[in-house]
Amino acid sequence: MGNIRTSQVKRLSKQIVRDFHDQLNTDFQNNKMVVEEVCSPMTKKVRNQIAGYVTNIMRQFKDQKIQVLEEL
Repeated sequence: MGNIRTSQVKRLSKQIVRDFHDQLNTDFQNNKMVVEEVCSPMTKKVRNQIAGYVTNIMRQFKDQKIQVLEEL
């Protein structure tokens, strides 16, 4: 059983990775701060979901499962 994320969380996460990939890494706490700076005010739950999905994408990029971040 995995986590099911809404399309809004996935869309925003991919957009953040495309635009701010130089500030992101595989650390959740760092990504959480970047998401908070970049996005408009949102609830803690949504911010953490987006930061978690961004972290997942960055781990996949690090493991070379994703080749190009701009094509997300």
